[in-house]
Amino acid sequence: MSGRGWIASVGLLLVALSGCDPRAKQDVPPPPDHRIGRTQFVEIHAELQLLEAAYRQRMLHGGDRDALRAAHRARILAEAGVTDSAFTATYNWWYSQPEALPKVLEEVQMKLDSIARSSKWN
Repeated sequence: MSGRGWIASVGLLLVALSGCDPRAKQDVPPPPDHRIGRTQFVEIHAELQLLEAAYRQRMLHGGDRDALRAAHRARILAEAGVTDSAFTATYNWWYSQPEALPKVLEEVQMKLDSIARSSKWN
């Protein structure tokens, strides 16, 4: 094979291989403008998971359960200094990335395990 033929073959191979990426980088949505940092997102997500568990187990007492859940959610977000829209945008962004999401959810589970271990009820 001549020098030009070899260079052309290598060039074609590189072009062909670059198209084999299972998920093109342009498919990953850009992070939202008011994205919450990963560590803070994990902590808030864990707390909201506990709230949802309490709601589903009918552990929220004192009237309208939906209103109580909304009030607790607002309190959790306010204490973290995060708006509902920023949390929701960050949540949607993470959940749109199937390659990264399992690791983030693993971190949420580790946070929940940590909360359980330090609970006065254990």
